[in-house]
Amino acid sequence: MANKKLVISEYTGVTPQNIDRTLLYSEQPVILKNFASDWTLVHHGKKSLLKAMDYLRKKFDGDSVNACYLHNDHQGRVFYNKDLSGFNFDPVQLPLNDVLAQLIDQISKPHPDTIYVGSTSIKHYFPELLEEITIDTMPDDALTNIWMGNQTNISAHYDVAQNLACSVVGRRRFTLFPPEQIDNLYIGPIDLAPGGQPISLADLTNPDFERYPKLKHAFNASQVVELEVGDALIIPSMWWHQVEALAPFNVLINYWFTSGLGHLGQPSNALMHGILSLRDLPKVQKDAWKKLFDHYVFNDEYSNFEHIQPSAQGVLRSPLNEITARKLRAQIQNQLRR
Repeated sequence: MANKKLVISEYTGVTPQNIDRTLLYSEQPVILKNFASDWTLVHHGKKSLLKAMDYLRKKFDGDSVNACYLHNDHQGRVFYNKDLSGFNFDPVQLPLNDVLAQLIDQISKPHPDTIYVGSTSIKHYFPELLEEITIDTMPDDALTNIWMGNQTNISAHYDVAQNLACSVVGRRRFTLFPPEQIDNLYIGPIDLAPGGQPISLADLTNPDFERYPKLKHAFNASQVVELEVGDALIIPSMWWHQVEALAPFNVLINYWFTSGLGHLGQPSNALMHGILSLRDLPKVQKDAWKKLFDHYVFNDEYSNFEHIQPSAQGVLRSPLNEITARKLRAQIQNQLRR
């Protein structure tokens, strides 16, 4: 369904030791062939799924992991229940050995049930593994996570942070959409979602164009990539992506990282506050507020404020420094308590 004319840039010869920091922050998706091919877990995964599982057991340092179980009726699609009041999976906490044993048990079944371990901190659960997957130019505060399971289908969603996703066992298919396709992806509730982030309600693997006709426009702007073992994909901040795990056992390691301005607020908080404060105003007022937001927030030409001497610009001075950010955060918190 993807537009085959939209080809994702592909690099060879890029490794965790030589990747340029500018490339990490690419504003377009980038495939890095064999990026992680020298990692020990990748070597085990290429030999056999069981060897990869054994290696993960040795590196695990915890009591249990958060997992979810789906009956095979759902065909691996981690999603909502029928009325969107909850989800179609059962969350469980299990020792890693039990998770891997259940995955082994499903391998021989023609229609396996789904066992899925979502975002799990490598720092907390696989600390020894963290030492083996260092990326020289990765920011120190990057979040490094591991994902594992059998055949799964994670609906299209976005991440606020920049994302480097490395396929280390099995295969994964990514379907990518630029941020402006939000209107064509039929996004579900933003205050209740299976993984926390809003997701597309449309099944992009088996699209229903009668129910979701604008999907055709989204597919015209989409890109698809299938990662083999050792490949990596840079997913730019705010890009929508559906992720399908294709093998009987799949492991992904990803890094979430930002621009380094950690003292700034969360944009999602501003969105929720906007819904609370602005969305239901009369149109004429919303139009006026939109002009204010364009002027103060979305305008990148700071010449708008040159008529104010720098010492008096206050929160208008960009970028916000940590002291001003703390003052502004305290002011907002006080206002919300009223």
